[in-house]
Amino acid sequence: MIENMIDNEDLYAYMFRAKGLSGRLANKLCKLNISFESILKTDLDFLYLDNILREASESVHEEKDLVKLKTIKETVLNEENELREEAKIFYANLLRDNIHWTHLNKKDYPYRLKNIGDPPLMLFYKGKLPEEESPSVAIVGARECSPYGEKTARMFARELSSAGVQIISGMARGIDGISQRGSISAGGNTFGVLGCGVDVIYPEDNKDLFTDILKDGGIISEFNPGTEPLKQYFPSRNRIISGLSDIVLVVEARKRSGTYITVTQALDQGREVFAVPGRITDALSDGCNNLIAAGAEIAVGSKVIIDDLKNKGFKYANGTFDISHKRNPSFESEHDDKCIKQFDNKDIVDDSKNDSDNTSINTLENQIYNLLLQNELSLDAIYRALGDEYSIEDLSISLVELEMDGKIVKTGSRYFALS
Repeated sequence: MIENMIDNEDLYAYMFRAKGLSGRLANKLCKLNISFESILKTDLDFLYLDNILREASESVHEEKDLVKLKTIKETVLNEENELREEAKIFYANLLRDNIHWTHLNKKDYPYRLKNIGDPPLMLFYKGKLPEEESPSVAIVGARECSPYGEKTARMFARELSSAGVQIISGMARGIDGISQRGSISAGGNTFGVLGCGVDVIYPEDNKDLFTDILKDGGIISEFNPGTEPLKQYFPSRNRIISGLSDIVLVVEARKRSGTYITVTQALDQGREVFAVPGRITDALSDGCNNLIAAGAEIAVGSKVIIDDLKNKGFKYANGTFDISHKRNPSFESEHDDKCIKQFDNKDIVDDSKNDSDNTSINTLENQIYNLLLQNELSLDAIYRALGDEYSIEDLSISLVELEMDGKIVKTGSRYFALS
């Protein structure tokens, strides 16, 4: 029975995760189309020597990665039969408890999360995962919030949800829970990311919120079911909150707080951070005011966030985001609809008249070049526009080549344009 519900990749994902394979290293292998099962048959020394395995890693980690992966591989080989039976029991328990799972080699693994530096190797969830085509905003802030923070969090959550934005948060007391309740009251979809198992309700007084979220959203965790909430798990949880989001909105936070961990991780992931301004005499506004002073966008209303999401390419019409145009989120502005149509039809512009050196650009570089004819784009936008034909690493290399050749320039930290 259980054999019909899971496949070999599920089994080997469990085995390698159980023996310590990190999401960062696993994702590097997955992007090379190396399945968990095929790791056992892969010459890891060849990958290392051929500069493939270490391509996305800093040099200081290269040999450590190889040694660690070889050690894990050897352990899995030696304990394969026992681990296989252990995995079957593990998945049988998930099925019994109606807990879903995904991993880096599954098609339903969240796209946004797969492209952060250290994605979870596996995710467990109840309900559903966020829709890839719909915009997502994380709303985070203080547990002990003020009436101003409570009112503001609820307002943003309701207005964004009414516009079709998914709300991501940590289901904690204060701003997190208030924003998620606000989303539900507006008929929106919200997703709670936990620092414990998805079958553990924390805090306990959020039991009603847990139940309500599951009606249209989902409860998500990288921790095994049954895992109790421990302090050291929450920083890890926070990277998933920001990783699942297109924008992180900080409503209220003290100068030194856990919210800053989420903000730091969001910036590392290339996410934009918005902060709600507050009174300079209010300690609960110190964190937001400092973020704004440091360069965060000022959130004076939901419209500025909606406008930013539109600039990221999400189709917006009649007061809501339209997910029927499934490829539109691959772009950073409405103006890029022309690019989508152009690439859907494989209609590549002939630029030979515009640049006599363009004949030296290879196929991938030529496609990037033609995309940038329309508008400046981010790496994420280019990746989505080209579909699954190329990896992030392939695109990064081509972008560097084009930049070195003087054909494109960086405009800001994440955008590219023709020079």
